[in-house]
Formats: sequence, structure tokens, C-alpha cells
Amino acid sequence: MTILRLADSLYREHGIQQRFLICGGSDASEIRAHLRRSFPSLSHADVKILSTGEAISHIPPSDYSIATLWTTAYVLLGVHNTGYKFYLIQDFEPAFYPAGSTYAQAELTYRFGFYGICNTQTLKDIYERDYGGCAVVLQPSIDANVFYPSSERQSSPKRLFYYARPGTPRNGFELAAAALARVKRKYGNALDIVCGGTAWRPREYGLRRLVRSVGLLPYAATADLYRSCHVGCVMMMTKHPSYLPFELMACGTTVVANFNDANSWLLRDGEKCLLSPPSASCLASTLSYALDHHEELAPLRQKAADYVLHSLDSWDVSMGRVARFMFNPPAEFQKSVPFGHRFIATRAHLA
Repeated sequence: MTILRLADSLYREHGIQQRFLICGGSDASEIRAHLRRSFPSLSHADVKILSTGEAISHIPPSDYSIATLWTTAYVLLGVHNTGYKFYLIQDFEPAFYPAGSTYAQAELTYRFGFYGICNTQTLKDIYERDYGGCAVVLQPSIDANVFYPSSERQSSPKRLFYYARPGTPRNGFELAAAALARVKRKYGNALDIVCGGTAWRPREYGLRRLVRSVGLLPYAATADLYRSCHVGCVMMMTKHPSYLPFELMACGTTVVANFNDANSWLLRDGEKCLLSPPSASCLASTLSYALDHHEELAPLRQKAADYVLHSLDSWDVSMGRVARFMFNPPAEFQKSVPFGHRFIATRAHLA
């Protein structure tokens, strides 16, 4: 959604034509249909499938190119017929993997010398401080027409939402699953635990009759679900809080998350949310506290909602900042890229 929001903004506000390069086998007509449904302004965008080396070598020229995942940064490294190269960094992606070969390959992309578009100040700081990059912040925001608060929650049973993605290690599923099992056994039928984020079967993870999974929901339907929940649990072990805490806060739900120093600019314990050490027993205790003290936590929820809805920049403001950076990127950065960075690019071009 962030990638598409940026493309949509650049087209609507600045008339920049969009081309989506899909790395790997896919159906261009299907991609166009998804674009049309999500952002009608992108219905005429060009879509090209890069499923062969020949397709990559015939990428049409452009004024700007943006890599959107570390693997696509390797494709962009070898593109010669573009004006400026940017890297949309939405998380510290090396941490998606154990320290090893894949981690190293992901981390190396931060030394390619691309201009960064970083989805939080934390990621900008990392890119510039640790890798000598130059970046602008794409501040996360929310769609206030979709995500807004409501006080109309059923009193019983209380409802707890958990962002559950068993196949994504950074979401700490194992810890959360153990904690949720403890909480459900404590409250029994007085608690309804709803899981969303991806399709999975609770019985395959020892959670049969303890939680229910709704899988993937339409965008607007997620907000309806959040507004029905007393507590929303989101675990994130990498350098980005994900968008779920923003959206849950906007819907007036008490957010429970794990301690993560990289995300402390948003997730402040006792101020906008409740934080827990990363253990099943501590998380279960924090979730129980949030459920038992729902009424007393009303000021915390109000402060969180006010921050997300009124203190954060809107998507238009955030995207406008990115556009200005793209149209006038600091020229001194390219001159100051260390020799090692240029060496990597030169060897890649020769290869």
C-alpha cells in the first residue's frame, strides 16, 4: 500500500507516469487489475514482467527508478538508462533472516549508493549513520476515512485482536501464541480472540478452540474489526512498528506490543500503549492487565488516537516531502559515495 500510495501521489500531484517492474513470473493483466481496484489513477500505468535476463536488459529508460525490496535493489544496480536511483526502505530487511549469507546479501544493498526513501525516522538514521546513505523520511500515516475511533464495543465477551503471521519470524508468533493460550484459558468464554494477517489453521499450532483466524480481510473491514476489539496485540522484532499499531490506535483500541527500542518514538509504554518484555508469561500478564483495566485505560487510548489522527503528517504532506526530495536530491551525496560503493557498482556492471 505504501508503494502504491507513493506512485499514486507522484502521478496525481506531479503528472509522473508510472511503470511497475515485477521481478519474477506474474501476469501483467492481473497486476493491472489489482492496481485499478486499489488506486484508479494507476489504471493506465505500464506493467512489465521481469522473468528473464533478457527482460531485465530491455527495461525502458526512465527519469527515476525506485527499488522496493532488497532483491529488487540488485536489479536496479544494473540499470544504466535511468536518471536517479532511489531505495524505498520500509524496514531493516537484513533482520528478516538469520545472520548468514542472505542477511549479508540484503545488508549489502544499503551500500549501493541509492538515495533512500525511509519509512520512519529510525530507518533514515540507520541508513545514513551506518551505511553512509542520504535519505528522506516517508512518515507513516493512516487513512482517517477508514480508521477512526468508536466507543461502541460489546461489554461481553471482550475481544482481543492479534496480528498473526506464523510464517513471518519478525512477528514473534511463537511467543504470542503461547501467551494467547494462557490468556484464553484464564478468561474462557468471557474472551474472544480474533487473529488476522494471513490464512492459517489454529489447530495446526495447538490453538484449536482457543483463537479463531479470519485470515486476510478487505482493507475497510480491518478497521471495522479493530473498532470491535478492546485490545490489539502486535509483535514486531525489527526496526519498524508496522502499520497495525497506527491503525489500532486510530480505532480506539488498546495496543499491546513488545519492547523494541527502534520503535519507541511511537510505542511509549503507559503513554500510547502497553509494552511487554518478549516472554510468554510477561505478554500474557500485560494482555490480562489491558483486558481487566479497559475503562481505566481510556485516557491512554485517547492520547494514542489523538497522536495518530492529529499529530502525524497526513499522507499528502508526507508524500509531498518525498517528491521534493526526489526532484532535487542532494548532489553532494553522489560525489561523496565512498570508493567501495562505486567499486561494487562497477564490478556489478562489468558482470
